[in-house]
Formats: sequence, structure tokens, C-alpha cells
Amino acid sequence: MLLKIFLSSTLRKYYPGYESLVGIEYPVDGEISVATLIRTLKLPQERIKIVMVNGAHASLEDILKGDERVALFPPVGGG
Repeated sequence: MLLKIFLSSTLRKYYPGYESLVGIEYPVDGEISVATLIRTLKLPQERIKIVMVNGAHASLEDILKGDERVALFPPVGGG
């Protein structure tokens, strides 16, 4: 099964060749935690502050089984 991963704003620079309209398709055989997925993709975990799985807030400990849409966001600033 495939995971579909989308990176927001400044996280895109950590994945060479990332295309925002396509995202990343990552094959999963079994289960994988969000934290393990982030390490496998070589993304800096400390730069990820928000995780969404299928449109709902998730944690780094959540388990993915395939066919999920994962969105990763850096800290958001504003004022």
C-alpha cells in the first residue's frame, strides 16, 4: 500500500525534487509510525510541528498502515 505525503512550505527544501501538487508516494508493507516515516524520508523531525493524517490532527507516535494522506507542517508564525 502507498502513503501519500505532503510537505508544507519550508519543509519542501529537505526533500530534493519535491513537487507540491504530487507529493511523495511512499510504499508501506505493514505498519510504520509517523516518526519512523519522517526519519526514513530524512526530514528533520525538530522542524515538524503539526502532523495531519487524513485531515485529522495526529502525533508522531500514530501508526500508519497505508492508503493514508499525511501532511507535515513546520512551525507557523504570524503577528
